[in-house]
Amino acid sequence: MQGWFQKEIRTDKSVSGVLTGRSGRSHIAGFSLIELLVVIAIIAILVALLLPAVQQAREAARRTQCRNNLKQFGLALHSYHDSHSTFPPGVSSSADGLQVYANANAMLLSWFEQSALSDLYNMEAEWHSQSPNVASQVIPLFLCPSNSKTNPFEISQLAILGVPIGTRFAATDYVYSRGAADAWCSALFQGQKLPGCGVFAPNYGARLRDVTDGSSSTMAMGEAAGGSGWPLCHGSGCTEVFEGSDGPVAASNPWILGPVSNTDLFNLGIIVSSNWGSTVERLNKRPVTDTMADLTALDDCRSSASGGTHSTSGFRSDHTGGAHFLFADGSTHFVSDSINQTVYQSLSTISGSEVVQWPAQ
Repeated sequence: MQGWFQKEIRTDKSVSGVLTGRSGRSHIAGFSLIELLVVIAIIAILVALLLPAVQQAREAARRTQCRNNLKQFGLALHSYHDSHSTFPPGVSSSADGLQVYANANAMLLSWFEQSALSDLYNMEAEWHSQSPNVASQVIPLFLCPSNSKTNPFEISQLAILGVPIGTRFAATDYVYSRGAADAWCSALFQGQKLPGCGVFAPNYGARLRDVTDGSSSTMAMGEAAGGSGWPLCHGSGCTEVFEGSDGPVAASNPWILGPVSNTDLFNLGIIVSSNWGSTVERLNKRPVTDTMADLTALDDCRSSASGGTHSTSGFRSDHTGGAHFLFADGSTHFVSDSINQTVYQSLSTISGSEVVQWPAQ
C-alpha cells in the first residue's frame, strides 16, 4: 500500500510538470536553447509573411478612403451645379488677375457640411486677407490618407503678399483640372476658353452641357500629393529640384490658395504648386513642375507643349502605379501612370472631340 501510494504521488507530480527520478530528485521541464531558437525563427517567418499582407490591406483601405473623398467632391460639385446651373469657377478674380478672391474649395464649404467655416470666409476679400484661423483649418475630407506631410504648414515667402508672418495653411490633396492647357495669359482671366481647356479655369466653371466630350469621359479633379517626397522644379519639363534657403522646396497645396506664382514672385524666391492640375506633363512626374504665370508673355496663350512659357503642376499621388480622378459625371477612376499621354490629355479636355477608348482598369 505504501509503495502504491508513493507511486500515485509521483504520477501527480509528473502531470504538474515535476519529474521524479530514481534518486528522488525533481527536475523542472522546459525548452532547450535550440527549441527556443526554432520557435523564434518560426515566429519571425510568420511575421515576414504576414506583414506585407497587413500593409497591403492598410493601403487598400487608404486608397478606398482617398477615392471616397473624391466622390464627396463630386456630390458637392453636382449640388452646386443643381443650384447655379454651372460648376463653380476654379477661382474668382478681377479681370486682370491681380485681385484673387475665393477658390472653388471655399465656394463648396457649405456643401461639405462646413457651414461654420463658410460663415467665417469673407467672399468679398482676397484670399490672403482671410483670418489665419480660416487658413489653418484642417478639413479631413481634403486629405488623402496615403499622403504624409506636415499639416498645417507655413509658407513664409507669402509674407510679401501681405500674409501675416506665422500664418499656417491647411492642405488639400485634390486639385481642379485645367485640362491639357497650362497657360496663364490675360485672356484666360477674361473668360476666354483656351485650346485643350478643362472643366475649371479662373472665373470659369463648365456647365454639364459644355462638356461635349461626355461627362463620363472627362476629368474634373485629381490627386495632387504634397510633402517632402514631391519636390518642386521650375518650368515645364524641368528635372532639377529647386533648392530654397532651407533645402528642396516641396509641393504644397493650401486649400485656401487662390493665385498662382509669377515671374516677379519667382525672382523673389517664391515657387509653389497650386490648386490646379494639368495633363500637359505625364502623370506622377517627379520633381513636380511649379505653377507660374510668365508676366512677360501675358498675350501668349499657348500651352508649354506648343512653346508657351507658362506652367501648371501635374497630377500625382502616393499610390503605387497611378492616381484617382473624379470625372464630371461624379464617378471616380484610378488612372495608371503608364497611360498613353495622348489618351491622358484627351480625358481631361471638355470639348476636344477626341474619340477615346477608356483604358482598362
